Amino acid sequence: MIPAVAILGGSTPFTAALVEALRDSAATVPACELRLFGTDALALDRMRRYAALRLGGFGWSVSSCARLDEALDGAAAVVNQIRFGGLAVRARDESTAAGWQLPADETLGPCGLAAALRLASPIRALAAELRRRCPSAWVLNLMNPLSVTTALIARGAAPGKSIGLCELPLSTAAEVCRVLRCSLDDVEWEYAGLNHRGLIFSFRHRGEELLPRLPDLLGNQTLFGITADEIRRIGALPLKYFKLTRPFATPPRRAELLIALKEDLAREIDAGAAPPPSLVKRSFDWYAGAVVPALSAIFSPAPRRMIVNLLHPDGIVREIAASVSGAGVQPLPTPAPVHLRRWLRRWEDHERAVLDAVAAPSPASIQRALELDPVVPFDRAAQIARDIWTNHEH
Repeated sequence: MIPAVAILGGSTPFTAALVEALRDSAATVPACELRLFGTDALALDRMRRYAALRLGGFGWSVSSCARLDEALDGAAAVVNQIRFGGLAVRARDESTAAGWQLPADETLGPCGLAAALRLASPIRALAAELRRRCPSAWVLNLMNPLSVTTALIARGAAPGKSIGLCELPLSTAAEVCRVLRCSLDDVEWEYAGLNHRGLIFSFRHRGEELLPRLPDLLGNQTLFGITADEIRRIGALPLKYFKLTRPFATPPRRAELLIALKEDLAREIDAGAAPPPSLVKRSFDWYAGAVVPALSAIFSPAPRRMIVNLLHPDGIVREIAASVSGAGVQPLPTPAPVHLRRWLRRWEDHERAVLDAVAAPSPASIQRALELDPVVPFDRAAQIARDIWTNHEH
């Protein structure tokens, strides 16, 4: 019997990108039973037909499940990409952030906190179902805010096999290689932090440490918007979300664009396009850069070095280098240099405050989380906390 992989939130047409990534990796990921779970019957059937068309020739079987228990029972791996409330909720959060004149991001800042508070109850219920229906399954979580949702899932499901996946650290290292015109196969790099709040602190090309020289090598170029001066000042390369700490760093709203893209993809899939042309309009690097490598690793006895989000004994989900295989996850110690520890402490203090607010929501706990958030001006935390508390279903 082939193993079953359940895709929660599998009815979205964005799942076509995952199907294409699995198709491209047929040599490294064994054929499985793909179970797509979703609540929209028409959308779910659309993606079942598409996945069967694209993967059937590689030995995969595909089914659609309108009930969660059908998707989870006996699954070997679960990919969680459910978006509770859909993109309409993200659009509402973005509009709210615009009123605060702060970044409309679904992982950090006040929108990330509001999302964590809103998602806590359904995530706990999902974790209980995972523990009941497939207690030994790997859970590969993609839901934002990733560190908080991974913590809630890991506390309720299998802690050692519940991991959050994000492609950004690897994509950042690959971007350094692109700028420096070298191959990722020829470099070794070290990373520490939390999801979307991390730092590459060593970058060696064929044994030569390039990070101290990176600002000069970069010149007027940027790495995902991070400048040479910022790299020089920090003494490491932060991820692109570091830009949100700059004054007036308000990115454009994305929900409306994503809603339109979903509609385009659905039309193209219904018209028989395989792959649908509109897939190129959005980066789906997390599938090929994180989900597929994780599936390849867990179905293999050979360990693979990956960056994963893992729950630690102190309750914090950190984004770390780890050896991943069918035997489990083995963290690889990569202590950050002393001069970076203040950044890591600051991000961890904020994360603890967010987890405290999620565990026991109140105006005071929400305000404390906002006061420790590098994205939020301290003097505005109280008013934003009142707004979030008013809108929170408590």
